[in-house]
Amino acid sequence: MEPIEVELAPGYKMLMLILALVTCGVGWVALWATARSWPKVVDGEGITTRGGKRVFWTELDAQQRVSAVDHLGRRISGRLDLVFGKTRVAIVPQSIVPAQQVMDVLSQVLGGQARTG
Repeated sequence: MEPIEVELAPGYKMLMLILALVTCGVGWVALWATARSWPKVVDGEGITTRGGKRVFWTELDAQQRVSAVDHLGRRISGRLDLVFGKTRVAIVPQSIVPAQQVMDVLSQVLGGQARTG
């Protein structure tokens, strides 16, 4: 399997820019820190996070679907957390490109359709 280079989605980059301007950089730092646990490279052996941590599929312990809901309980966003020992990799399809390719690889690795919360 060819490695998939994962980038931040344009909408996420725009949000980072807007928060950088509105919060004097504090919002940008918070979003940047959050994205460090997201994938940078996905391949047949595992994932390298944006923070530089390398984890292998053989070390995958658990997967957890996470949903964000509004005050009425309606789902507004979701992600899939992959747990490798003490390392958690967050897959946030709406904030990465190419999201569908990443989800397809995860479906192969997990032995079924990979779904977010």
